[in-house]
Amino acid sequence: MFPNVILGAFGQFFIVFFCCFVLFVSTDRWHVGERCLAPCPENGKFSEGTISSIEKDKNGKSFAIVSFLESEDKKILISELCRVEADRCSWKSVIFDDGDLEKPYFPGQNLPSSPVAFKLSDNGDFIPYTINRYLRDYQREGAQFLYWHYANKRGCILGDDMGLGKTVQVISFLAAVLHKKGTREDIENNMPEFLRRTMKKESKCNPKKTFLIVAPLSVLYNWKDELETWGYFKVSVLHGSKKEDDLNRVKQGKCEVALTTYETLRLYLDELNK
Repeated sequence: MFPNVILGAFGQFFIVFFCCFVLFVSTDRWHVGERCLAPCPENGKFSEGTISSIEKDKNGKSFAIVSFLESEDKKILISELCRVEADRCSWKSVIFDDGDLEKPYFPGQNLPSSPVAFKLSDNGDFIPYTINRYLRDYQREGAQFLYWHYANKRGCILGDDMGLGKTVQVISFLAAVLHKKGTREDIENNMPEFLRRTMKKESKCNPKKTFLIVAPLSVLYNWKDELETWGYFKVSVLHGSKKEDDLNRVKQGKCEVALTTYETLRLYLDELNK
């Protein structure tokens, strides 16, 4: 009995002490020039700013004048400020909404078209709106051309001139076939299976489909960069000292797009065909 009583008493003391400590920090330990996280009065979304001054009103409440990079100064209660050095995991979901996680994201660029998915078939294969809104009409036609031949198990050649976005057309096609959304949903689907089970999430993409892209070494990593820019793809690069490890990932179905060179393909053609 005695140890339990001591533990309970200590637990109560710790809770009281901790609450007092937080109150003390939040009201009296802010300084002019210090960075902070403050809620925007319009939408409540937290942004990083700098305290330009601290003042009190006639009722004794403490306020900070916070300067933001992309908006005017705001007068915010000291008690509503958060410290930048705190564990970002605790407030990350408050700062970033689903729109912040969309891919692709091109800051400062106006969206050329409305956010609507582009239907490629009646089987639920769509170019996600996150990509489609940046495509030109001929690029949609190119993705549709690739998809038609793929659905009919036929080979094809996309013969556009240089600079017309053949890479983007291929990525649009891959996003449709892999049922990508370009949103938080893709991030969750790309998590290891044991993590999805703990989150009680079922993958809605097609993890068993793997596409092989063969390219000259000079543009191999350009492909990787473009795939990372335009969506959330699980990519393996079969090149260099770690190509054996990446080959095992491909065999285990842990990647969606495998990138390699012509030379590496010749060396591992039999294994990739298995």
